[in-house]
Amino acid sequence: MRLVLSERQRALQADADELCAAVAHILDADPDYRLHGMPSDGDSLPVYRALGEAGLIGVNWPAEVGGRGHSLLDTVAMEERLGYGWLPLSSYLVSVKTVGNAVLRFGSEALRERLLPEIAAGRTVFCQGFSEPGAGSDLAALSTRAELDGDHFVVRGQKTWTSSAQIADWIYLAVRTSAPEDRHSGLTVLVAPMDLPGITVRTFPTLGGSLLSEVFLDDVEIPVEYVVGEVDRGWHVLMGTLAYERVTSEKLGTVMWLLDALEEHMGARPDALRGQAAAARLHGYRAAWLLDQGRDASVASSMAKLSIAQLGRSVARAAVDLVGPLAVLEADVDLPLAGRATALLRAGVGSTIAGGSVEIQRTVIARRELAAR
Repeated sequence: MRLVLSERQRALQADADELCAAVAHILDADPDYRLHGMPSDGDSLPVYRALGEAGLIGVNWPAEVGGRGHSLLDTVAMEERLGYGWLPLSSYLVSVKTVGNAVLRFGSEALRERLLPEIAAGRTVFCQGFSEPGAGSDLAALSTRAELDGDHFVVRGQKTWTSSAQIADWIYLAVRTSAPEDRHSGLTVLVAPMDLPGITVRTFPTLGGSLLSEVFLDDVEIPVEYVVGEVDRGWHVLMGTLAYERVTSEKLGTVMWLLDALEEHMGARPDALRGQAAAARLHGYRAAWLLDQGRDASVASSMAKLSIAQLGRSVARAAVDLVGPLAVLEADVDLPLAGRATALLRAGVGSTIAGGSVEIQRTVIARRELAAR
């Protein structure tokens, strides 16, 4: 089955291609750029700001908060081309795809008016404080506490695997606000400026070529008006947030670039992998369509995340096998496949874990599908 794009989606893809060409000089000046094996592995504030200036942030948001009023399906088509251009998109993926969409859906009018126009302009970067040393894919196990004290919460705890924290202006934070009746109750989502007293960031490198951070929260005072959704009912917000995060169309774009490069430069015809890529694309489009309709996309987004994560590793392994010994060399545009095959293989390990491991995705799919029957 071939996916037929609308005229608007093709126009957005053309805008994305133009942006990729326009920022090429920024990336060529970055010595670490070609070590990023996935778009989600790289950060570039100039690229993020260029996306805002080009009107490619918040494509599916209303015009009154800086968007273009299009659909999430349109956004998915555009993001695939950004990934095809191998742009460093960590700031975009957290600030726009994950946090921005969640604030638009669950945030108060005051939060939407304050945050979304600044994100859409490329001026505000978010990081996401979900995972903890004892709560990664099992998000319900989080233990960071927020105690209400008058008109603010006092937050104590630690977050880890936090993308873009080293450059973020705000954090989107999952906390426990009351003793749980069950594992999924008593949770709340907050946003907070990163320059509040008591927030400390410690950064470390990853195998995929990126930087991740630990965020320490020591008696951080966050105003009650920074709650996203309702106090103690944050699990619904968290699951809605992850539904947006797991539609990883930019990763599909990166994989498609590698498949095209295999055919053009190596003479390979990986038809089976092309078939898997087509299936992964359809999973992503289905999840985006469900979100556009205001319907539950938890299963569809998990299917999209799972299929693209597995596809990335399969394509990278095939590419490394075809390139041969030169595949161990990276960061040189004169190498076969621009030295990107091994970079993608390195990053593929993290892609099967970040945002919920493949095991978690399979569990979500199985439990939700069985419960619906």
